[in-house]
Amino acid sequence: MDFLSCNPFVAVIGGEYEIVLNAFENGIFAVKIGGNVYHEKNSGVLCSEKKYAKIRVPQSALDAAGEYVVSYRKTIERVSYFSRFEDAREKRFSFRAVPKDNVRVYHIADVHQRYETALKTASFFGGALDLFILNGDIGEVETEKDFFDVAKFAGDVTKGEIPVIFARGNHDARGKLAEKFTDYFPHNDMRLYYGFEVGPFAGAVFDCGEDKPDSRTVYAGANVFEPYRREETEYLKTLAPDQSKIVFAVGHICPVQTTQTAGDVFDIERDVYGAWSEEFRRMGVKFMLCGHIHKAYILRPNDERSLLKHDYPVIVGSAFREDGEVCGAALTVNKNGMLVSFTDSERRVLESYKIDFADKSVCGIEKE
Repeated sequence: MDFLSCNPFVAVIGGEYEIVLNAFENGIFAVKIGGNVYHEKNSGVLCSEKKYAKIRVPQSALDAAGEYVVSYRKTIERVSYFSRFEDAREKRFSFRAVPKDNVRVYHIADVHQRYETALKTASFFGGALDLFILNGDIGEVETEKDFFDVAKFAGDVTKGEIPVIFARGNHDARGKLAEKFTDYFPHNDMRLYYGFEVGPFAGAVFDCGEDKPDSRTVYAGANVFEPYRREETEYLKTLAPDQSKIVFAVGHICPVQTTQTAGDVFDIERDVYGAWSEEFRRMGVKFMLCGHIHKAYILRPNDERSLLKHDYPVIVGSAFREDGEVCGAALTVNKNGMLVSFTDSERRVLESYKIDFADKSVCGIEKE
């Protein structure tokens, strides 16, 4: 790819796309769509002293164009006057908007740096994938390379050609560079929760942050997630997804089942998470996608295993196994319902379920 260190990935945030770019060396990035040129927002100053960028573009423009061009000028010297840059180099990428029906979605979380295996897992649909969901704990956050590795994984799966919904995990909130996460990945005014709309879908990406109370000594007083979650409650109250769309929610930790053992250290803030669940009910959420538990299963509405009430099914769609296997969830979605299959790196279907959106019922499918 000449100047790019990996394929871009095109993240969905709000009603826009944010194209995440990484190069080998510092430089100025731009994205061209049709006759328009887009730059990273930075109060009028183009960034040249870093080798990554996140550039917002209108969904409608990229969907209609079906392609975009990444432009890059390597920095030679940035000074007060007469800075020097190499001539622009460009790379063109095709792009497919999410189709209106029978959408093929792949969800994965908890990769924990097993990129080679996870790439095979996430390739279940091959080139027919329409939407990729990265739901936290993909890598670690100790070095800048850790961030680049996550971006490379997203680009390896999508080739920069389809949209990605991106969420933070609890491991992404711990580590030396956790405070820099928003420098490298999409955010909503420094918050990692946001509404979204793409193709036939609308909904919310929610962010629980860490999985234990802020007061735990392991955090050494470096977290304030409790007020962050309360602010998130107020934000969720402002969301009003288009009810003509298929509405769903995505987040790493399941708020209605933060743990499989009631009363343990992970069973936190039921009042806050109960308020979230009520907001998801108000929004008309058809289903929720989560990870974190390192198992793949479905919680039916008000499942007895849940700690809080919920009137929507929850797909816990990532298994991180001791044998090195990484499993995810392949979804085929239409306006009436969806087929959910848990799959592994050999593209084997481990379990399948049908979910009916009318009554939110979940029906297991026997293997042939």
